[in-house]
Amino acid sequence: MRKKMTNMSWAYVSIACVFAACQFNQETKETDKQTTSVDTLTYKYQHYTLYSDHLVKTSETTDTAFYTVSYPSFTDSTVNQFVLTTLLGSDTASVKGTAQTFIGEFDEFFLSDAFPRVWTSESHLKVHRITPSYLGLVIDVYTYTGGAHGNYATVFTHYDLTNHTPLTLNDIVMKPFQNELTAVAERYFRKQENLAVDQPLDDRYFFDQGHFHIPENFALEQDSLLFLYNIYEIKPYVDGQTELRVPYTEIDRLLTDRAKHIVAELTNK
Repeated sequence: MRKKMTNMSWAYVSIACVFAACQFNQETKETDKQTTSVDTLTYKYQHYTLYSDHLVKTSETTDTAFYTVSYPSFTDSTVNQFVLTTLLGSDTASVKGTAQTFIGEFDEFFLSDAFPRVWTSESHLKVHRITPSYLGLVIDVYTYTGGAHGNYATVFTHYDLTNHTPLTLNDIVMKPFQNELTAVAERYFRKQENLAVDQPLDDRYFFDQGHFHIPENFALEQDSLLFLYNIYEIKPYVDGQTELRVPYTEIDRLLTDRAKHIVAELTNK
């Protein structure tokens, strides 16, 4: 049975909490000493981890559930709010509150299940690209709450530092030109996947009715527009994520003036 995930969800590697570590079962916060800045935009990375008090014991291990996040904390409060919204998926949630909710749900599960399993939630948010007018973030998320395996994803978000507004694909390529962008992207996809021009897509991929589409999940790189399909979007879990890069030279005519300005900053032109 095919499963599909939305863009906003799951990546990283699950880290078991061994018994020795569990002896220090408490909330932990750390701050990286090194700070980074572009012009006046300064940030440093924060870390937060919360463990459950309930230990899951097997014949081989003793582990416990945990919730952990890392993210850049900016001195600019408006930018920092965008970061936390990206991290938590809400503009009203807090890191501590979200952690407590996750661990609280595990604790209820632990007490009601005869054979409880360790739950894991990891979210690691990083600065992917930064220029005087643009901030690109990337978040890797991994969750496990039972089943054959956990779920993971990598998601990019974008912020206009000039206007203090989020950026979407429509700000990079205007909607009327996205059909042409899709056609160019499909050409690169078929070449990357070793597909003939007329080879059907519905026998190997999860494209709706076999029609190629680009995801909303994208990143601005120095020479290319990167599209990222997460697990289950177009391929089975075992095939992992799929990256697709479209060179700017192929789509320069489609880019908005805002996008061209950001690309120029990324390439220091």
